[in-house]
Amino acid sequence: MRFNIDNSFWQFITLCTRFAILNILFVITIIPLVTIGPARAALYSTVFAYNDHEDINLAAEYLKRFKREFFRSLGAWLIFVVAIAAVTFAIVFWNSLDTDTAYITLPILIIAGTITLISFEYWFPLQARYSNTFTNTWKNALRLPWAVFGKTLILIAIDVAAAALFAFTTWLRIGCILLGFAWLAYAKSLIYLRIFEQVSGNPNTPREKPDYSLPTASLQ
Repeated sequence: MRFNIDNSFWQFITLCTRFAILNILFVITIIPLVTIGPARAALYSTVFAYNDHEDINLAAEYLKRFKREFFRSLGAWLIFVVAIAAVTFAIVFWNSLDTDTAYITLPILIIAGTITLISFEYWFPLQARYSNTFTNTWKNALRLPWAVFGKTLILIAIDVAAAALFAFTTWLRIGCILLGFAWLAYAKSLIYLRIFEQVSGNPNTPREKPDYSLPTASLQ
């Protein structure tokens, strides 16, 4: 039997290998924990680029984008960490108090925590896709999830399903380390791109083909 690297099987193996390398780079770059924000922005930036140009070098693009996105996404990540830590501490504190004030405060804190987590879902993909100011990216991350609430629920459902598989299926944890984060980001990128197209104006309006080496637009 003649070896043919162009058949669908070997193309699939090649694609899995490319995404495995991308996934391993992502896992390595989140090990310091403080770099989770830059790594997440770089991962989404890379898979968005892959959606535009499938022949790109995923590993090289990821490293380039990790460096490019580092400082802004690091600042955002630290803000999210502080906000989530503060809300968590406040919920634990007020939950330990059996007072009328606690019963009023807890729902407010839960709402604040939910808004923070949902904004986290959008902030880094927005940074990865759009050239925008730090302040406008925050505004968009806070407003956009509610404007496309149905698709936001789909993104959350994907995260919950992935977390459940990781927690309760031992053999999938190995697969997650090898491929999971990159494939998850790619699957979610398809939804993000539909969201961005939905909120960026009339989809029938002709647009220039995006330059995948840089963020592609400015969402106000």
